[in-house]
Parts: sequence; structure tokens; C-alpha cells
Amino acid sequence: MRSKERRRYILFKIITEENLRFSKEDLIKSIWSSIWRYFGMKEANKIGLWLIEFDLESKYGIIRCSHKTKEPLITALCLITEINNKRVILSTLKTSGTIKSLKKNIQLINH
Repeated sequence: MRSKERRRYILFKIITEENLRFSKEDLIKSIWSSIWRYFGMKEANKIGLWLIEFDLESKYGIIRCSHKTKEPLITALCLITEINNKRVILSTLKTSGTIKSLKKNIQLINH
């Protein structure tokens, strides 16, 4: 019997040199590019990436993935150095099995 795939949610902070603007699609393209470059197509097929929340004003985002692919996704996020030819750092802050617990951390970050 196959068990239900457990989801993990990753809270990350967006650090930029300047008031950089980019879209949700630009971020997703950069994440996928990083996954393909460093892990290949075989691992990319397993990721199950889903961008849940993205707030450029508050400089954070939440991504959903499988519990089995959490580590490669965190690594891929850390290896992103630019989006739209502008320097950027995506720093993972916390991972959780629920979005609710990450929302509490977002409130702490913003205050």
C-alpha cells in the first residue's frame, strides 16, 4: 500500500542589493533552472514544486514540495545568485509541515 505523500513548506527570505523588482514567474523560472542545473531532470521530476506565497514588498516566499525532495529544493534555492541579471540571495528560514506555523514566523520577521 502506498502511503500519502507528505508535504513540506519552506519559508525563504529574499535579499537584494537594491529595490529589485521581478515577477512570480521570474522566481519560478530561476528555481527550476537551479534544480535542473545542479540536480538534473531525474531529480527535477520528483520535486513537486509549488509557489504558495510570494511577497516582494515584505521580501519573503513560501514554497511547497514533497518531504522527500525538501533538501534538494533548499539547496537549489541557496544556489540562486541572480534573477533577471540582478544579484539576489534566497535564504531559507524555516521548513514546516503546515503553512500555519510558517505564518507565525512571517509575523516575527516583519516586526
